[in-house]
Amino acid sequence: MDIEATMQFIVEHQARLSASLEKHDEEMAELRKLGTGHEERIAKLESSVATVTDLVGRLAQAEIRLVERMEKVEELEQRLFERMDRFIQGLEGNGHKTP
Repeated sequence: MDIEATMQFIVEHQARLSASLEKHDEEMAELRKLGTGHEERIAKLESSVATVTDLVGRLAQAEIRLVERMEKVEELEQRLFERMDRFIQGLEGNGHKTP
């Protein structure tokens, strides 16, 4: 067995391993940078989702109030028509003719 060849093999293997480890460290550093960017984006998205959720809730409450007010308007309108009808019937009952 040739000791020089074995030592050469070990040195080359260590060099490849060292280069591979350095590349791995560089890739990990890049991934950490990307991870930091993603964390910031996720935080912004969470904030946006919370804002949209709040706005949707407010919109739903406004719609409920609008429906309630529309029901009151319809009720008042119905009462007005009933009064007008009674008024017209009262006029006709007093000998007045409606046109």
